[in-house]
Amino acid sequence: MKYSHSKAMAVFHKIVKLVKNGVLMIIHIYAKVSHSKIHPIYYLT
Repeated sequence: MKYSHSKAMAVFHKIVKLVKNGVLMIIHIYAKVSHSKIHPIYYLT
């Protein structure tokens, strides 16, 4: 029981890490895209 619990926790932490990395990557890409969209307008004004 204790072993399976620790194994489940290890899998859970792995998933959390992947989700965090995925979210950070999406935020980074979104920031890049939104910046490239905003930048020409900012440049014109």
